[in-house]
Amino acid sequence: MILLDYNSLLIALSFCTAGVALTFFVSWVVSQTDRTLMTWALGSTFLVVSILAYSNFVSHFSPVTGIVSFAALEIGLMFFLAAAMQFRRGKIPVREMMALGLASSTITIVPMVLGYAGICYVVFNLAAMAILCATGFEYWRCRAESPLLITTLSVLHVIGGLSFGLCAFALIEQGKWITDQPPDDWAENINLIICLGDTAAIGALSLGLNQIRVSRRHKRDAETDSLTGLFNRRAFFEHAAEMRPSMVAVIVFDIDHFKQVNDIHGHQLGDVVLQTFASILTEAIREGDLAARLGGEEFAVLLPETALKNALLIAERVRKKFSERRFLSEDKLFGSTVSVGISKVGDHSHLNDLMVQADAALYVAKRSGRNRVILFSSRDDVRRQRETGVDTGRENTGSDRKQLYEVVAMAARKPSPRRARRTRRI
Repeated sequence: MILLDYNSLLIALSFCTAGVALTFFVSWVVSQTDRTLMTWALGSTFLVVSILAYSNFVSHFSPVTGIVSFAALEIGLMFFLAAAMQFRRGKIPVREMMALGLASSTITIVPMVLGYAGICYVVFNLAAMAILCATGFEYWRCRAESPLLITTLSVLHVIGGLSFGLCAFALIEQGKWITDQPPDDWAENINLIICLGDTAAIGALSLGLNQIRVSRRHKRDAETDSLTGLFNRRAFFEHAAEMRPSMVAVIVFDIDHFKQVNDIHGHQLGDVVLQTFASILTEAIREGDLAARLGGEEFAVLLPETALKNALLIAERVRKKFSERRFLSEDKLFGSTVSVGISKVGDHSHLNDLMVQADAALYVAKRSGRNRVILFSSRDDVRRQRETGVDTGRENTGSDRKQLYEVVAMAARKPSPRRARRTRRI
């Protein structure tokens, strides 16, 4: 049986930390995208310097070596706290971190300079505990992103912090404020063992967390239309299949004469028109609704658990607001409009049929003058309207509406080149 002494454990910890630092650096060099990896790598590097300096401090007591060791460790831990903030917020509060690091180092170093090494040890351990617990809390605040992994990472930081607090408690209990020896007690041994396990576990979990975030980012990029920020066609149908509402309605939008916008005003302004419409659409829908750019100038919205009148209100709000928007082209303002088709409210499992219904209504909106909202209507709807006199449409009146419904019914039942293309895509 081989027993490891304190120095052997320090050497093992230094090699473990150096391996973690190297892994972070290599991962950052390979990706060149996630700056959190670099922050973790810098923190690990300072920890390696601290452990090496502390190993020398244990063998040959020197206030200077102790100051270097403690300051390097606190700076390294501050980098880990900064990485946690960077992970959650997307950026590091540099000024706050610098001020906190300077304050922590100052209150640790001053007692050592004045000859109160025991007070220095206590302050150092309390500062390390506070930084690690703050890091754990920072991760805890964003645990929703990956509950099990981030919760484990948070707990490991807190456990590491409490081990430093245990060291401070043992030193306070001893009451040796002036000493020329490094701390050497049961708490130091426990702290070193916990740090050895924590370093390896935190390094592995941090890399795993980064990989999860990268994978999700790639998935989001694959699902998102880069111009408008909405879901693309494939993502729309994939997410729609994952939803389980009992009843849904589908709205299909098509910007009128969009090819002319590109031809007359240029593709750059055409992109602005698309982005503007996507912004208006996003503002109009509810949380939980699914919006996508199906391709070109065509957009769709899936409305779960909604009444037909609500779908109509959303569609009309988008149509009206977009028609009022103006765009500047060579010192001249121009506008654009959108035609809209709305399906019936139907069962979620019949999504393809609802898409065809909305497309048929859109076809009629285009044929009947554009810049209007048309509800899908079958032959049965037309018959009921004739018998009861109840309006089921909104843009035309009298005989025009009756003819319009008949066109919708035929468009839904008879194949047209445009709808045939859509059906194949669905």
